[in-house]
Amino acid sequence: MYRFRLLLGLLVTCFASTTAFANIVIGSKNFSESFILGEMLGLILEERYHQPVVRKLGLGGTQVALDALIHDNIHVYPDYTGTGYVMVLKKEKERDPDKIFDIVQKEFQKKWNIQWSEPLGFNNTYALAVRKEDSRFDGIAKISQLSGEKLPYVYAGAYEYMERKDGHSQFVQKYNLKFDPSNVISMNAGLMYSSIRDKKVDMVVAYSTDGRIQAYNLRLLEDDLQFFPPYYVSYLAKSKTLLKFPQLEEAIELLEGQISEKEMIRLNDQVDRLKKEPKEVARIFLEEKGLLKVSANKPLPTKSFSSYIIKRKNYLIKLFWEHCTLSFGALLLALIFSIPLGIAMTRFPVLGRIGFPVVNTIQTIPSLALLGFLIPVLGIGFAPAILALFLYSLLPLVRNTYTGILNVDPLFIEVSKGVGLTPLQILWKVEIPLALPVILAGLRTAAVIVIGTATLAALIGAGGFGDPIFRGVATVNSHLILLGAIPAALFAIVVDQLIGFAERYFVSKGIQLSMRANSK
Repeated sequence: MYRFRLLLGLLVTCFASTTAFANIVIGSKNFSESFILGEMLGLILEERYHQPVVRKLGLGGTQVALDALIHDNIHVYPDYTGTGYVMVLKKEKERDPDKIFDIVQKEFQKKWNIQWSEPLGFNNTYALAVRKEDSRFDGIAKISQLSGEKLPYVYAGAYEYMERKDGHSQFVQKYNLKFDPSNVISMNAGLMYSSIRDKKVDMVVAYSTDGRIQAYNLRLLEDDLQFFPPYYVSYLAKSKTLLKFPQLEEAIELLEGQISEKEMIRLNDQVDRLKKEPKEVARIFLEEKGLLKVSANKPLPTKSFSSYIIKRKNYLIKLFWEHCTLSFGALLLALIFSIPLGIAMTRFPVLGRIGFPVVNTIQTIPSLALLGFLIPVLGIGFAPAILALFLYSLLPLVRNTYTGILNVDPLFIEVSKGVGLTPLQILWKVEIPLALPVILAGLRTAAVIVIGTATLAALIGAGGFGDPIFRGVATVNSHLILLGAIPAALFAIVVDQLIGFAERYFVSKGIQLSMRANSK
């Protein structure tokens, strides 16, 4: 355990520079609008104030982003007054936007020393959207007109909305909406709009500033009972951070009141429908507002996937090193821990009876849940991601080590004792070499599991090939999804084959011949 802690500490230290306090670390949640707002602040800091910035965009939801801010893993991120009021503070009665802002400002300052900036200018509340051409909704302008009757419609909402206090359960209760449970679907926010456009669902809980409402010919039903609170967007940062970086406060002030609802709809539409990069969209807007100098180098349109890859080659290299660090760091820790544990289990059966249920149980914990549990302890970034991946790689390595050692022919052990080998020599010269093919097979399994699961690390700001995958899903951008998915799959295949080559190199020729003979 000491070795494990030491190695984890060294890994965290090695990569601490990515979140060094000399940089301002900007976070965002995992949807287009949040990406755009994160990029706006980052560009102003970099180009107006020459302040180094680290982007941790695309964090997996409100609680992840807020926890990251509370634990100083990020320094600033955009959020909504309604989210702070209802989801975080668990309040619900007030609907006046100014009063809600005053409440969240006061309570966040009191609880976590977090300040809300003045709103950026627009209200992005929830809204119930239907297709304009859907004749079943002719004459229905208000949500309350759907109350009381059995509704045959397929209804969808984003994952977070379905779980939050100001979300699905309270919404249908307030309006007495009677949906068939089998017709209520949770899905990614980006896919939700494609689904209603393609008539896979009949109504969605949309974001009022989403450009796809107009582009996909949707209309909003009036929230006549005022269920949804106002969601004015602000930047959140700790008071100590604003004191440490006065340029951060100045940059935020430049954006306060600068973005209208129409402008935000247009910006979102450019990312979601026209598939432009959030950074490009943010830059053009800031140039139009005079907040940045007009860039002489305008980005060229990308026509093919191959040209898209070439354009993003530096980004791909960065992702590759991040994914390598996550995968190999976790596998190294697992090897150091698992092989001695597997051997010890063969010597002490009681350890096996305790150990296997533990590692089996760890394997059943959903990866996102495990990452969520680790954030309050280790924050976001590499440390919790490597620890989670280490835990997931334990089962194949421990089990294969245990099985390989236990299945060594007892005759070889007896012969080794007869020629005077000590127990340690028998282990090192006889048992491990004979068990090595089984151990390496466990390593191959663990490597594929870790490389695949490492894509989820992007949701807690650890980067890797999951970063473009989740951005692509959030913005329904197939180029971005493939930019992460293809290299991740190739990486897993290459590592699997490399371990296969290592098996042929390290396993003795005699054992290899014996294995071939047994397989015939």
